[in-house]
Amino acid sequence: MDNREVELKLEFDPADRALLADAPLFAGQKGQAAHLVATYFDTPALDLHRAGFSLRVRRKGRAHVQTIKADGGRAAGLFARSEWEKPVEGNVPLFDAIPDPLDRAVGAATVATADKIFVTDIERTVHRLDRDGQGVECAIDIGRVRVGRRATPLAEVELELLSGEPALLFSMARQLNDLVPLRLGMRSKSDRGYALLAKERRKPAKAEPIAIGPDATVEQAFRAIAQGCIRQFRLNEDLLFTTGAPGALHQARVGLRRLRSALSIFAPVLAGDPTLAPLKEGLRALAATLGRVRNIDVLLPSLPDDAAARLALVRAEALADAELRLQARETRILMLDLAEWLALGEWCSRPADAALLHAPVRPFAAEILSDRRKRLKRKGKNLARRSDERRHQTRIAAKKLRYASEFFAPLFPKNKQQRRHAAFSAMLEKLQDDLGALNDLATAPATLAAAGIGFDLPAPDDKAQRRLLRRAEKAYAALLDTRRFWG
Repeated sequence: MDNREVELKLEFDPADRALLADAPLFAGQKGQAAHLVATYFDTPALDLHRAGFSLRVRRKGRAHVQTIKADGGRAAGLFARSEWEKPVEGNVPLFDAIPDPLDRAVGAATVATADKIFVTDIERTVHRLDRDGQGVECAIDIGRVRVGRRATPLAEVELELLSGEPALLFSMARQLNDLVPLRLGMRSKSDRGYALLAKERRKPAKAEPIAIGPDATVEQAFRAIAQGCIRQFRLNEDLLFTTGAPGALHQARVGLRRLRSALSIFAPVLAGDPTLAPLKEGLRALAATLGRVRNIDVLLPSLPDDAAARLALVRAEALADAELRLQARETRILMLDLAEWLALGEWCSRPADAALLHAPVRPFAAEILSDRRKRLKRKGKNLARRSDERRHQTRIAAKKLRYASEFFAPLFPKNKQQRRHAAFSAMLEKLQDDLGALNDLATAPATLAAAGIGFDLPAPDDKAQRRLLRRAEKAYAALLDTRRFWG
C-alpha cells in the first residue's frame, strides 16, 4: 500500500513517561499497548540507505508487515515521507513487492541482496485522537535500537496525521509540551540504527549539504535550508546537554547563525509575515546567550594558567545560564513555532510575492551571491587601515557570503562549477580565519571585563597583527580574483 505519512516527531526524557500517560490530551483513553520488534534490511554496501530508503519488517503479535520508506530529505521535527506497506509471512522481506522509486534508484536485483542489519525493540502505547472531524494517532515509544550487542536507547512521541490539517499536530504537541519537556526529533529510528551500525561516536554536527536540486523553487529551497539549520542546532543542543563541550556549543551557535542568515537571504519572500519578527527576536536572544560562552571558549587557550582557571569558573556559570535558556519552555516552543511556520506559515500560505516564491531558485541564488560578493568587496577595501569595528563588519560580510555559498552550491552541480566553488570557499575560509583572529585580539579585553576579571592581557604583538592583516588582505584579493561558481 502506497501512502504519504505526515508525522511530527518529538523526543522526551524516559523519566517523564508516567507524566505523559496522564496527559489531559488522553483523558478517557487508556491507550493500546504493543510490543513492536522491527528488523531493518539493507545490502552489504548499504545501497538502500545511500539512495534515501529504509526497508523493515515489523512484528506485532503474530503478524508481520513490510514497510519501505523514502526519507523525504533531512527533516526537522515534521516528517513527510512516502511509505509502502505489505503484509508478509514471517520476518523475511518480499523483494518482488518493492515500489518503483526504489527499483529505479537501486534496482530489484540489488535490493534482493539485502540482509538483516539492525533491530528496533519498542514498547509502544497508541492513542487515537479525534478533533472536529480530524484524526491524529499519538504513539509513545520507549525502547532501543540494537546492532549485535551494542544498543542505543530512544524515547519518542510520534504524532501522525490521519486526516485533517497538519496544524493540529503542532497544537497537540504544545499541549503535551506544557506537561512534559519535548524537543523536536531530528532522527528517525532508521537514522539511529545506521549511526549505531557505523559505530559513530557522538561528536559536534557540522552543517550538512542542503538537498536542493537545480530545478527547485524559491519556496522549496528556503524550506530545505532552514530545516537543515534547525537540524544542525538540535543535534548539537542534545550533545551540549550531555557534554558541555565547546565544539557542541560552537556548532549549535553556527546552526542558529546560519538560520538567521537564511532569513535575511530570503527576506523578499518572507516580507509581511507577522510571525517572522518574534521568531527572529527569539533566535537572536538564544544566539546571544550561547555567544557569551563561545567568547570565553575562544579566549581561554591564550591565557596563562591562573587567569584561565578563573575564567573557566566564569565559563561554567555562563554555560549553566545557557543550558537553563535551552531547557526553558520558551526555547522549546520557539523550535515548535519554527517548524510549524516553515511548514504552514503565511510566507507560503499567503505569500507577499507568489510569483517569486514559486519561481526557480537558481536565478534568485545567483543574484543573492553577486550582491553578497559586492558587499564584501566594498567593505573589505583597505583592510589594514580600517578600524577594528570596520574589520569586524568585513568579517560579518564574509561570513554571510560563505553561508549563502554553502546553501546554494547544490544548484550549480557541474564539475567546473563545483571546482570553482571549492576554490571560492577555500579563499573565503582563509579570509574569515584571519579576520576572526584579528577580532579575537580586539575583543579579548571586553570579554575579560564582562567576566569581572581584572587581568591585563599582554599588548598585541605588532608583528603578529601586521602578519594577520597582510594575510587577510592577500586572501581578500585572491577571493576577488577567484572565478564565480554561479556565473
